[in-house]
Amino acid sequence: MKVADMTEEDLRSFIEQTFLDLVGDPDAGLELNEDFIARLTESIEDKTGRMTHEDFLDELKEDHLV
Repeated sequence: MKVADMTEEDLRSFIEQTFLDLVGDPDAGLELNEDFIARLTESIEDKTGRMTHEDFLDELKEDHLV
């Protein structure tokens, strides 16, 4: 397949796969430690303090991060 025949999504996937083939997955072989898993589980179960995606983006904009 020629690049000219690829969709934007095809090209993105090709570039991503090529990068992973060359560099590898930096997280490959890593394991989550028990402390992190416990904190993640607690965070998922705790419904307080959540915000919508739009609110999160607004906060980033207010902090001039996007």
